[in-house]
Amino acid sequence: MNEDKATRYHRLRRRALSSVVGLTGLLFTLMLLTGASKALRDFVVPATPIDIAWLSGVGLFALCIALCHEVITLPFRVYLGRLEWRYRPAMASSGGAVQEYLKGTAVLLSFGPAGAVVMYAAIWAWPSGWWIIVGAGFGLVVMLLVKVGPLVLPWFTTVTPVVRPQLGLRLERLAARAGAAEIKVYQYRMGNGSQRSNAALVGAGQSRRILLSETLVRDYSDGEIEIVLAHELAHHLHADIWKGLLMDLVMIMVGCYASSRALVVLGPSLGLLGPSDPAGLPLVILTGGTVALAMVPFANFVSRQQERRADRFALEVTKSPEAFVSVIRRIGEEHLAERPSRWLAFLCYAHPPVHERIAAAGTLTQA
Repeated sequence: MNEDKATRYHRLRRRALSSVVGLTGLLFTLMLLTGASKALRDFVVPATPIDIAWLSGVGLFALCIALCHEVITLPFRVYLGRLEWRYRPAMASSGGAVQEYLKGTAVLLSFGPAGAVVMYAAIWAWPSGWWIIVGAGFGLVVMLLVKVGPLVLPWFTTVTPVVRPQLGLRLERLAARAGAAEIKVYQYRMGNGSQRSNAALVGAGQSRRILLSETLVRDYSDGEIEIVLAHELAHHLHADIWKGLLMDLVMIMVGCYASSRALVVLGPSLGLLGPSDPAGLPLVILTGGTVALAMVPFANFVSRQQERRADRFALEVTKSPEAFVSVIRRIGEEHLAERPSRWLAFLCYAHPPVHERIAAAGTLTQA
């Protein structure tokens, strides 16, 4: 197959990610069909609900499932790390990939069992409507993380005001001209030796801010950085963070409802003792994960519309089409942007492909 580096990288990455998803589905399906889930439940969960011992057993049950999942998918996750190091060495270090994996695993093993305990306590308390409590609770957690995330970010990385005073003043003027003078701009150093050029709008209310990576501030021209800032300001002015949170909440609620129906409809045929039977956890994960995957294309469609609107805003505010094309092309090259098919872009892309963004800039400039 005659393909360029970017196409080969993304093809191999998608194949590995699909393998992780497939293995995850296969693991939980086999646990349900072979009775392994019930056997594990009998081994770690006390028979008498609902007390501290029973809830602790549920947490241990969820921890065992998470550990099994991590072991089975570990080879593909290692492969993904090596893929990054091979094709995008400036984006990640070999040690950094290991650290990121360990951090992700630690989060999963810490919060996964805790979430399972909360969910089964809710199922026991309200068997028919637990999905409302759990969905709303998880949604509130996500919103809380968005709110406090910028406040705890300095614990994990170096966040400082923009080091170049003249650039900082120029960005402040741009924010004021765009109608968002209250937004503060900071730069941060990405961990693990990464040299990614990146920017993000984070936080809510008084904690709202725009973060520019140290590499972006150091290596890009002031005009290019202005384009990036204007793009992020558009997300702020159009409340895209809140719209994204609403989309997440809808996905969580739909996934929880579908899981509650799966426990009622499929649970008896799988030998579950009822909705509150911890052996049904693989079914909950399977159902919720399937719903999330099914809704991803729609979420990506909404995201692409927001990104196109942010691009238009950046062009209108800065009136610098040359800088726009330059920064989009440079970041695309850094991230090994491919030229996907329409179907692939529809299914998988949260941003419009680079060539579409550049073409759109030309069209808007000529209009």
